[in-house]
Amino acid sequence: MRRLSPVPLLWLGWVVARLFLVRLILSDPEPIGDVRYYRLGLFGDDPTAMTEYPDAGVWPVRLLGQITGPDEMSFLIGFAVMMALLDAAFLGLLLIFGRERRLHAAWFWVVFGVAAGQVFWLRLDLFPGVLVGLFAALLFLRPTWAAAVLALATAVKLWPGVLAAGLVGGIRRTDTWLRVTVFFGTLAALVGVTWATSGLDRLLSPLTYQGDRGIQIESLAATPFLINAYRRPGEYSTGYASSKSFEITGPGTDVAATLADAAMVAVLILAVAWAGRNLVTGRWRPETTLAFSLLLVLLLIITNKVFSPQYIVWAGPLLAVALYATRSRLVPVMAVLTVVTAALGTWIYPFNYDPLWVDPATAATEITVLAVRNGLVVVLTLLATAWLVQESRRTYGPR
Repeated sequence: MRRLSPVPLLWLGWVVARLFLVRLILSDPEPIGDVRYYRLGLFGDDPTAMTEYPDAGVWPVRLLGQITGPDEMSFLIGFAVMMALLDAAFLGLLLIFGRERRLHAAWFWVVFGVAAGQVFWLRLDLFPGVLVGLFAALLFLRPTWAAAVLALATAVKLWPGVLAAGLVGGIRRTDTWLRVTVFFGTLAALVGVTWATSGLDRLLSPLTYQGDRGIQIESLAATPFLINAYRRPGEYSTGYASSKSFEITGPGTDVAATLADAAMVAVLILAVAWAGRNLVTGRWRPETTLAFSLLLVLLLIITNKVFSPQYIVWAGPLLAVALYATRSRLVPVMAVLTVVTAALGTWIYPFNYDPLWVDPATAATEITVLAVRNGLVVVLTLLATAWLVQESRRTYGPR
């Protein structure tokens, strides 16, 4: 009996894995509520719906709505098909660009998608995640195109904009200014489209809709307070806030929110400092930029006052590219830990989320799993730091 060749076997594995993902989605309908929210944002009467997303971030949903119309079942099925096609397209990209190590990257993506659970397909974060993955892949092939793709990712979800610091190379290098100009030029064009078609208020709504927010119960900043809420019932309050997330309040949470804001600013300063360093040294390499991008993404997660389960999807595409683009032994370790982290996040949401906010005093297991998940993200950040140091010390000529 002839053995199935590696690539067809991989696609078969992807089909089986995604059928299991569909089974997960059907086993708990709660996450489907996000897709229903997107439909209501298109066809409902609430003018504020989806204004927390950048306008470009909902372009795929608008296109889908034009195809399916307002019928709920058609929209739900269409959304799943759209995300499956995006998922498969990135897998195909890995197989095309990955060369001799493509199977390592591709199998990681197959497993990671299942570990990330329902939110992998039922929230829009896969779009910016895949765009950032494409940006990372193009760094090794067409860096100028990579800059344009990163601008599109920024228009879709904002956070990828910080990765633009990695586009900066030597101040006297023409390619440095070409990458930077393409990024800002493309971003300006996309901003102009939103301004012209939806107005200034819609352009600014992702920055202004939430106002001041506290710390979400899943964030790293909230973990010590959830533990205290378990140990000292009644001292902390948890509930749904105007930020459209579940937050915790009580002794010390305001200080923690302030410190988280300061830490986020520190991450932005780090990005600017990295760009300044590259301007002076002129040492730009795609490998180093990829490592720096992963570190920035993880830092954005651990310093954020929110850590929704889909945030781990931001890191998956970068690691998939890293698995074929670099030979560091740290990358496979991070890939395995990311799969475990994603799986723990899925265990928490949607399957065991309610005890965290309904009554933390009875949620010992849930809080423990959440703390382990968050601890693993800290470990990943340390490993990403070590990888960046490793790549920075390699002997490369100026580029």
